[in-house]
Amino acid sequence: MSDMRKLTQALDNLKLAPYVCRGLPTNETEFNSMFSKIIGEDKNGNAIESSDPSDFNITWTQVKAEIDKG
Repeated sequence: MSDMRKLTQALDNLKLAPYVCRGLPTNETEFNSMFSKIIGEDKNGNAIESSDPSDFNITWTQVKAEIDKG
């Protein structure tokens, strides 16, 4: 299984949807810069993304642990 697939599977297992992850993070700094949580939509139906880790309801440590299970 590819590393990207492992990441996607881990995020899905942790029930983080909806989210966007732009890239393949390998540490907390990268995760916090690449991951965004979809927190709503604007009046036109476009996703509103939050890049604030306090909105993620998850940490890189938890994501990495789930990846390592895989």
